Parts: sequence; structure tokens; C-alpha cells
Amino acid sequence: MTPLIATSTFLQVMFALMLVVPVCILWVAAVVDVIRHGGSGLKIAGVLLLVLIVPILGPLLYFVFRKETATPAEIEAQMMAQADLRRERAGAPIGSSGMH
Repeated sequence: MTPLIATSTFLQVMFALMLVVPVCILWVAAVVDVIRHGGSGLKIAGVLLLVLIVPILGPLLYFVFRKETATPAEIEAQMMAQADLRRERAGAPIGSSGMH
């Protein structure tokens, strides 16, 4: 009878791991994404509270309803615009009123 108990315990542990590991990965991914793209402190706190209080449904709701992030082309365009501004400012005299 002992092998049957060992087999059932092994299968129970494997089944639990197949559920727990993906849920943990989802939870960690949601927390990291909230902190990285959060915005204001109140928004971060609210979303983290939702994710932490409702462990499975909270991260799923966050990923479903979060705003889309910028595409790589949009990010590159923003970086190029910032580089252009830096080049313009580098050519201006120090202490200038901005009028030429």
C-alpha cells in the first residue's frame, strides 16, 4: 500500500506545481510591469493592491486592461526627436535669450 501513497503524493505535488508556478510567474510579471510602467504613485499603489489582494484575477485584469505601450518605431522616433533637441541646444550660446 505504501507505493500507492507515494505515487499519489508525487502526482499531487506535480499538479500543484503546474498550477502554482505559472500563477507565481504571472504575479511577478504583473508587479514588475506595474512598477516599470506605473505612472503616478497612487496609480501604482492601487494596481499593486489589486494584484496582491486578488492573486490570480488581479494580474489577469491588469494585463487585459492596461494601456498599450509604445511600439519600437514610436520609441525610436522619440529618441531621435530628443537627440535633435540636444543638438539644437548645444549650438545655442550659453545664457542666450533664445532669440538670434
